[in-house]
Amino acid sequence: MYILGLATMGESAAALLKDGILIAAAEEERFTRIKHEGCFPLRAIAFCLAKAGISLAEIEHVGVYWQPFRMGARAKGMLTTALRNPASFLKQAGSALREFTPAGGGESTASQGSWMELFFVRSLLQKHFGAFRGRLHYLDHHRCHMASTFFASPFEEATILVFDGAGEEVSTTLAVGKGTKLNVLRSIPWPHSLGHFYSTMTGFLGFTMLDGEYKLMGLAPYGTPDHLSFIRRHMLITDKPGSYRLNHALVDYHAALQGQFPKALREIFGEPRQNEAAPFTDRHQHIAASTQAVFEEVAQDLALWAFQEGGQHRNLAIAGGCGLNCAANGRLLREGPFERIYVPPAPHDAGCTVGAALLVYHEVLGHPRKFEMTHAYYGPEYGDAEIGRALRAQGIEVQAIADEETLLGKTVEVLTSGGVVGWFQGAMEFGPRALGARSFLADPRHETIRDTINAKIKKRELFRPFAPSIKEEAASEYFQGSQPSPFMTLTLPVLAHQRDRIPAVTHIDGSARVQTVRRADHPRYWNLLDRFEKHTGVPLLLNTSFNIQEPIVCTPEQALATFLHSGVDALVMGNYFIERGRGEYNLP
Repeated sequence: MYILGLATMGESAAALLKDGILIAAAEEERFTRIKHEGCFPLRAIAFCLAKAGISLAEIEHVGVYWQPFRMGARAKGMLTTALRNPASFLKQAGSALREFTPAGGGESTASQGSWMELFFVRSLLQKHFGAFRGRLHYLDHHRCHMASTFFASPFEEATILVFDGAGEEVSTTLAVGKGTKLNVLRSIPWPHSLGHFYSTMTGFLGFTMLDGEYKLMGLAPYGTPDHLSFIRRHMLITDKPGSYRLNHALVDYHAALQGQFPKALREIFGEPRQNEAAPFTDRHQHIAASTQAVFEEVAQDLALWAFQEGGQHRNLAIAGGCGLNCAANGRLLREGPFERIYVPPAPHDAGCTVGAALLVYHEVLGHPRKFEMTHAYYGPEYGDAEIGRALRAQGIEVQAIADEETLLGKTVEVLTSGGVVGWFQGAMEFGPRALGARSFLADPRHETIRDTINAKIKKRELFRPFAPSIKEEAASEYFQGSQPSPFMTLTLPVLAHQRDRIPAVTHIDGSARVQTVRRADHPRYWNLLDRFEKHTGVPLLLNTSFNIQEPIVCTPEQALATFLHSGVDALVMGNYFIERGRGEYNLP
């Protein structure tokens, strides 16, 4: 049995289950090369079908990650945005509507969902992929988030926290999972949204909303939370345990999308930073610190209430776009009552594709659980034949290296000499983090490598930290309170006596966003870490995403183009090793 899960607007993606096991998942942005792509995920669907070697006719169920007929409450906010700034609204909506071209056919009546949305989904599937005779399911957005984390986790029972911008009607869900059952304890209705609060403050600090929230998180440790008390009393208000509300006189998300902020907010915090090129001041850093501190406190309050009311389950499963706040996740692990935390590799809307498929499999069809998501490598994969063709097309004649020890040895030689390596291996990661399949790698022992990477390659803000990848079995030697963190979704304190040893991945507050690597999940990446440890005594590498101001690379051609237009010292794709300035290809 094949079940296809779809995210159809905003962070568009597709995922495919075979008999309850995830076999393919990818975000549409990796194919269109448009960050946060919101068009119908035609290319991601095509990849999933090709990966399974099937046609659409063999899909028995399609789960869609929302119920458009329940969007009435949020339609008012969308209308407000459209009236305030029609051009901006049309730009936002354009990518979502771009591929929604009716192809004829479809259904004359809709048993569920909006007839227009149903028409578009079925019509688009049949237009591009042929006959579809399966059932189409429109599913509650937050239940998809819940399923994406709990049903993919190793937990039989868990407290569940879902928080994002908004679902159809709610923005936060506190729940309990047991077996194949999801029991909601409390939902907080939109427009009271923790995600919208954080995004509004992201915009106030001059970052791009719905994209730059991780920059605010990286900036926060440089300041002090001077405004914490004010925000808790007047902006993000807790009237009772396990709940909160926004003061929309100060937090106006839809106005912030247009770069407009209430006069009352500006009187308190000063004028907003104009754009990403504007300089930072201590004031901006203190606002960032206060925003992050408030977010963490409210997340703690919500999780603790759900723990107490839901049976005191010491496993915590987190999803929703706010689940990408790895600093808050790490604090929940350190200070909360929880022994283990699971956050999937794509807790944001793209991950609802996995959740939608699992929700159909367990809730609709009643099948028992049989899948645990231990890695994120579900995307496209390319062999040496395809990589070789991409190299030859650029005039690069080089032989593949058959012996892995030789390949790894040459890679470590570049790393230990202060070079940066483009690492393109195996199936692409699902989710926003590079996890050793599409990564830039460097030696974490030298603090200056951060400036090198920023200058030569990433061209990003200097305050943003770089993350470490470490052999799972060595994590406790470097990080406090560590548990397996294969998806880079936890920020943990670096042990004090190790900070000087790995300065390039230690943030200003002594923390790091950790990825633990298990040999069974990615043997070659683990072997590289092991080889680096044998050479240096350090079992970890600096790992950042293989991209430059664009989505992470997907294909060999994209990886090669990025390599050629950067200052990266070497590229390792499959069994091919290409070093700049060496060999008969004489790269610039």
